[in-house]
Amino acid sequence: MTKNEMTKNEAAMIRNAFTMRRELIERMLDETRDLNLECGYPEEIKTGDYQAMYDRNEVASRVVKLMPEECWNAFPEVAENDEPEETEFEKTWKTLIDEHHVYNYLQRIDVLSGVGRFGLLLLGVSDGKSLNEPVEKKSLDLIYLRPFGEHVVNIKERDKEVTSPRYGLPVLYGIRTENLDGTLSSGTTDIHWTRVIHVADNREMSEIFGTPRMKQVYDRLLDLKKLLGGSAEMFWKGGFPGYAFEMDKDRKKSLTDAEKKSLKAEFLNFSNKLQRYIALVGVTAKSLTPQVADPKSHFEIQLKAIGIALGVPYRVFMGSEEAKLASMQDVKTWNRRVSKRQESYLTPMLIRPFVDRLVEFGVLPETKRYFVKWPKLDVMDEKDAAAVTKDKTEALAKYVTAGADAILPPFQFLTTVMGYDDEEAKTIIGEAEEWLNDRESEDEE
Repeated sequence: MTKNEMTKNEAAMIRNAFTMRRELIERMLDETRDLNLECGYPEEIKTGDYQAMYDRNEVASRVVKLMPEECWNAFPEVAENDEPEETEFEKTWKTLIDEHHVYNYLQRIDVLSGVGRFGLLLLGVSDGKSLNEPVEKKSLDLIYLRPFGEHVVNIKERDKEVTSPRYGLPVLYGIRTENLDGTLSSGTTDIHWTRVIHVADNREMSEIFGTPRMKQVYDRLLDLKKLLGGSAEMFWKGGFPGYAFEMDKDRKKSLTDAEKKSLKAEFLNFSNKLQRYIALVGVTAKSLTPQVADPKSHFEIQLKAIGIALGVPYRVFMGSEEAKLASMQDVKTWNRRVSKRQESYLTPMLIRPFVDRLVEFGVLPETKRYFVKWPKLDVMDEKDAAAVTKDKTEALAKYVTAGADAILPPFQFLTTVMGYDDEEAKTIIGEAEEWLNDRESEDEE
């Protein structure tokens, strides 16, 4: 080959390399590529898909139940006033809680409404009418409560009157109830809107449909399914090493049909059964190196991506044991978020509609107003409270002995450094001054 021909061949190789590289980049930047298709992500997620994922995926169940479990970890107080003596309204409410396990049902519908776009809490009352008829406002008793998820509910009719306060909202629902054997009925039971509480979390534009809690992280849940299933299959195939069998050429030609059948049976018994030996003649067995990789880092990346999407600290998302190790700042931030959901969603969109409906039915006595008060989430345990008390005592002692009151007056020190409110600071200073005056009087005597 001449020098000129070699130069032409090298130039052709370089052109081919650049062409392949350009084509690769174009394919990567091609907007027509369907990444969802290539990654196995569905273009449209149906209600049944959400329900199937929730039923069979442990991380999906955690995504749906996390906020309800955190918010309903302690139950709220529903009362008419702060007086120690209970009113008739408060007595009746507590009786309902005890007899019908109200908070248990409210938590369950909070969970179910987040699997799909909404959920229904059916109120069974003693009016003697069919479920498809409206409830008349009169003195009734609450008989039962039943929660339903979107996968068993369809909206059959909406209010079409534009002047109605319920314009566009459901008037009649169809619900597939549970048969005695635990299966769902094939037909639906019509239920009037007055007999249910419509619950929808993460509402945006619609007043009927919320955003399913799994929607933003559905692709990550599919990736986790691939990781967990793939790692199990990888161990199943790689944990038991494979073998390559090489047979002598001469021996292979001389094998009888009976010997071939016997060798095949040996291979099958070794591969599929508990036989751990192979009787071989003229065959060499070589072990293949198993390929097993640790999926932990990939698994954690997916979980962290889910936590970021949900706005949940990673340790909190992982559960109680990990949550104990979460930083104090993470805990405070998370508690604020839980409190916000309690006050801005659960109270106005679930508890108050439920209580108001019971008042309308006469199940609860009439009341001009009532309040819903949730327990504080920043309550410390005894160990943490003791540590805080110790730190405050030491800080106060150093403040007094160092004469720092000349720079920072006691009132400002107690409010800005120690964290007391104005009334508490004034009380502490007043009692300290009173104690000093008593000591001075004793010394003079």
